[in-house]
Order: sequence, then structure tokens, then C-alpha cells
Amino acid sequence: MKRFLLVEDEKILAKNIAFFLEREGYQVDIAYDGEAGWAAYKSKDYDLILLDWTLPKKDGLELCKEIRNESNVPIIMITAKSEILDKIIGLELGADDYVVKPFDQRELLARIHALLRRNETKKIIEPGTEQLLQCKGLKLDRGKLLIIYKDQSVSLTANEYKLMEIFMKKPDNVYSREFIYEQIWDGLLEYSERTVDVTISRLRKKLTELSGEKFFHAVRGLGYRFRGKS
Repeated sequence: MKRFLLVEDEKILAKNIAFFLEREGYQVDIAYDGEAGWAAYKSKDYDLILLDWTLPKKDGLELCKEIRNESNVPIIMITAKSEILDKIIGLELGADDYVVKPFDQRELLARIHALLRRNETKKIIEPGTEQLLQCKGLKLDRGKLLIIYKDQSVSLTANEYKLMEIFMKKPDNVYSREFIYEQIWDGLLEYSERTVDVTISRLRKKLTELSGEKFFHAVRGLGYRFRGKS
């Protein structure tokens, strides 16, 4: 049974979400403030974290950043902030998705299922498929969700893994932002070019820190191409 951590200070809402998800077959632990959320995260292994933006003691953005610094566990932000800039901030700090209050619980469940499916790609390798996808000096470990350069590696989130797989399979292609959005978020996340740009930027930074090269290049009016040495 998959175990989720829900960090939400609105107690009635938290209990309603937990009850709904438990009926769907998940186990849910609740923390009502950021410090309690951090303590819970450190005490157990979770398959997914639902994280409210505004929390007492430690806010959700700070908690998201701290978790992402040491784990690639899927994170969905729960926020009352509907402005695209606010959503982008969450993505920049490492959240994989977000849902805006008030929301239908079925929408939340759909987002959870989509994110878990993306995360499972690291565990399911089709017969006859190589464990390592290689391109331009990089190796993508499909089993461990790692990108490897020479003797060093860095872990990837589910979204970052999917991006790397798309670009490394056909590195000479130029992919539009709309195509990237459809492949990563399955149409669940509100489309925004900035959402795609932020995700690309976060992954580009990881690759640059790992290899010293800039692999993602914007093609004006079209999208992105993947190649080394700018």
C-alpha cells in the first residue's frame, strides 16, 4: 500500500482529503504545520507528499525546498494562490504539480495518479530496452532515475526523467513547449510557457553543475533542442 504525507493546517480539509484517499486504497499521514511535516518526512519513506503552501512554523515553500534538496519524492503543492507566478515559484523550488483551492477531490486523485505513473517509469523497463540510454556523453539510468556523466551522477524527479528520455531519444529534434507540456503533465496542469521553461531551466542547471555543459538550447519561435557545448 502506498503511503502519502499530507501537510495541511486546515484540519477539517486535511481529514477530508485523508478520508477520501484512504477510501481509494492509500495510507495517509497528516501533519498540521511545517515543522511537524519535516519531522514526519524524516521518520518514514513516503511515495508522495501533498504540501500546503501556507503553513505555520515553516511554510510550504521552505519545506518543499528542504525536501527536494535530499529527495526526489513526488510533491504536489496545495495552494490558494491562483496566479501563474505563484505556481511557477513552487515549480522552481521542486514541486512536480499543484492544485488550487478549492478543488474537487477527484481532480486531486487524477493528479496523484498521473504523477505516480510518471514516477513509476523508473521501475518499469520494457523487455529488450537498454537500462542505460546514452547521448552526448550522458547516460540516463532508467532503473535508478539517475543522469550520469563520467564517474558522477545526479538524481532526477519524475518530470525531469521524462524530459531527459524525450530529448535523449531524438536529440536533434526541436520540441515545442506545447509538446513538452502534453508529454509531462498529461493535460492536467494549466498550460503556460513559463511552466515548461522553469522545468527545463531546473534540469539544465542540474546538467550544467554535473558536466559543465549547457545541454538545452532555446530555438526562437519553436521550442528547445538538446545538444552539448553551447
